[in-house]
Amino acid sequence: MEEAPTSNNAMSTSNNAMSTSNNGMSTSNKINLPGLGVGAIVLTTVYTAILASQLMATKHKVDYLYYKELTQNK
Repeated sequence: MEEAPTSNNAMSTSNNAMSTSNNGMSTSNKINLPGLGVGAIVLTTVYTAILASQLMATKHKVDYLYYKELTQNK
């Protein structure tokens, strides 16, 4: 007479599968770490360039309004 597998055996098997999956993920994360760093630097550079261009556009608008006001009041 065979016994049915208990829930403890089933849990043990699924824990082993999870353990293997987690080890595989941590290995791939270590390999992609330099790529992640380069990507972060590129995104930061792009973000800084966008902010700088917005700041300069605002400066040009303020300068235009300032000099327009000066010339109209003469």
